[in-house]
Amino acid sequence: MTSVLDDWLQPRPGGGAGGVSDRLSRLRPLADERRDGKDDAGHPDAGRSEADHRGPDRSGPDHSGPDRSGADRPEDDHLDAGLISSGPQTRFRERMAYGLRTALNAQVPGDLVAVSRMDVLLGPDRRARPDVSLVDDLAASDDRRTCYLAEEVRLVIEVVGPDAAESDRDMRPRHYAAAGIPHFWRVESTGFRPFVYSFELDADRTGYQMTGVHHGRLSVDSPFPIAIDLERLPR
Repeated sequence: MTSVLDDWLQPRPGGGAGGVSDRLSRLRPLADERRDGKDDAGHPDAGRSEADHRGPDRSGPDHSGPDRSGADRPEDDHLDAGLISSGPQTRFRERMAYGLRTALNAQVPGDLVAVSRMDVLLGPDRRARPDVSLVDDLAASDDRRTCYLAEEVRLVIEVVGPDAAESDRDMRPRHYAAAGIPHFWRVESTGFRPFVYSFELDADRTGYQMTGVHHGRLSVDSPFPIAIDLERLPR
């Protein structure tokens, strides 16, 4: 399968900014984010120093590239307010995220992978961290990725919590739809028993239209045929 990342990494005429190495460097984590703190010999940017990646005269905060998903910085707060949770999560939210990710990965076709709590770039200065995302396998296979492009994401799932209910029900889906993510699920609960609203982009691709409300069992045909017992999710 050809991922959007393949096209995104295609060389641009004349090289330089926007070329392959520039695009790769904007997706790679900084050296201090690596587990061993060293460049991998096989990585396209191996042998380059952190200063080389930053480029000359980067005295201020860097908002230039899509990968700004290192340590959260105060200057990002106004950009991502309401889209990235920073407070503690409930056990219900953690259980739903784990259970849905596991159930999805047991049923997905080979070109997709469900991941948890990974940043999605929705625009030049906008990112979110959904509870679960369904992403292209080519993107998910790179363990050095710290974020995904919206074009690489087929489905995002948000588990509504008491501290972010308004954002989960309104702000987040508006931004996800504007970025062109085809499917959105919102997980709610009654007495900590889950039910799911499923949505897909409308014909104008400007918002989501609801495709169902699922109690007990979730069954949808897209982004691929899925059947999940919500009462017996992996824990």
